[in-house]
Amino acid sequence: MKHKFIKHVGRVTENLEIGFEEKFIYIHYSKGDTEKTACILKNNDKTKNEYLEPFFKENNVSEEMKKEVRKFINNEKNFTDEHWGEFTNFLMKTLSLNMVLGLTAAITVFGFYKLGSFLDGRYGLQPWLTVLCTFAGIGIGGLTGYVMVQKYLKKPVNTTIQNEYDSQREVNQATEYPIIDLTIDEVRKAIRQFSDNLPKGVYRTIIVEDDNRIDFKQLAHILGGIPSKKFYMSKETYDLFEEAEKKIPVEMDMVQNAVDLYVKERKEFPMLRFDPDRRVNYYQLIQDNYLKSTPETQFYITELDGLITHIRPEKRKVENSSY
Repeated sequence: MKHKFIKHVGRVTENLEIGFEEKFIYIHYSKGDTEKTACILKNNDKTKNEYLEPFFKENNVSEEMKKEVRKFINNEKNFTDEHWGEFTNFLMKTLSLNMVLGLTAAITVFGFYKLGSFLDGRYGLQPWLTVLCTFAGIGIGGLTGYVMVQKYLKKPVNTTIQNEYDSQREVNQATEYPIIDLTIDEVRKAIRQFSDNLPKGVYRTIIVEDDNRIDFKQLAHILGGIPSKKFYMSKETYDLFEEAEKKIPVEMDMVQNAVDLYVKERKEFPMLRFDPDRRVNYYQLIQDNYLKSTPETQFYITELDGLITHIRPEKRKVENSSY
């Protein structure tokens, strides 16, 4: 679920959008010419406010905006109402399904039992056909129940939005678009717009090829053409890169996965305790078999709960930060 907050600081408009997901918190913040997007991984047992504070501090979010966000987060009703609605729907669905499953199983077993009794009476094979048909009824009833559970208890998908997305994707792939020159900022804005229109449960990594190259056929209707240059994106941090840096996103995904697994199992970051740059300690990751070899790029652990970056902290700028 996403929530938007707007504040006016003098002549400057401050916008903040926060999405609370199961494994991460999505944030998009803009103030004047400054714009920042981040995904904060939930690796530790922290409150929502504790996850957001480093982001607020790093980007100089106004006190008025922070107070409004804290007030929203501290109001449990904003979260419990949605969870209760989901639970109620699930409960009603489960109860209804149990009744249908019970009737289906009972009718199937009874029907096969009667069939077996009839055949036994006709051919004089009591009770073998009755036993065989009863077991057959149990098996078929169980199979029917399994199929129904798979069909009705799966997480529902908004088929209308999904169909519209699939149709648009087919149109994009069939349309011939011109070759145009684009900057990395223009690509970043197009990806953000593309991501905002995706159906629930579909992520922007759908546009990333196996070699981390961006498939611009899916973005062409937003950009108005296909970029003359190739761009690449990390599937883990959503950082964007140009052709000269195409090796970085591949290594970044590998290292981010290793860091996440290390934090999950060790409850600490793989870095030296007093390192001011918070460099990822490849020796620790390789020694404990989280990495097979040392990457060429040096990565750093940011304050955003384990997300890594290839930019040294003191040189990092807001416009170059990860999504």
